[in-house]
Amino acid sequence: MPDHKRGFTQRDEGYQVSNPALASAYRDAAKFPPYEFDHETQRFLIEVAIDVCARRGWKLHGASAERTHLHDLVSWRDGTRWAAVRGKIKNIMSLELSKRSGEVGRRWFVEEASRKRVERDAHFDYLKETYLPDHSGWCYDDARGWRPPRGT
Repeated sequence: MPDHKRGFTQRDEGYQVSNPALASAYRDAAKFPPYEFDHETQRFLIEVAIDVCARRGWKLHGASAERTHLHDLVSWRDGTRWAAVRGKIKNIMSLELSKRSGEVGRRWFVEEASRKRVERDAHFDYLKETYLPDHSGWCYDDARGWRPPRGT
């Protein structure tokens, strides 16, 4: 949310400083209250991502979660466009969350999630070794397996 103490990312604008007024406007316009991913839900979502990728021949290299968001590091070679990969993973996660919770019609994820193409080995290594493990929730690495949430 825009009132996060470290700032927030705004589509087409990049990283922005904290903005409590904008966060309040977002909350007022929301159709559903915020949903936070508890530890059980975090692991569930990563397991869904693993399954989606495996069924399509994509590779989930790693994933990490927080109460408010999830990151997946995915690669593929079949010519599928990145937006279709992102969309398929989000759609199936949303479907599974709706089934699990009984809430129908809820938007679980932002409409246009962030997408950064990994073009260099150094960027990939940073994501796997530093960025994903730095999150406090469940963390999955295809080489190392699962790391439980910190403090549990």
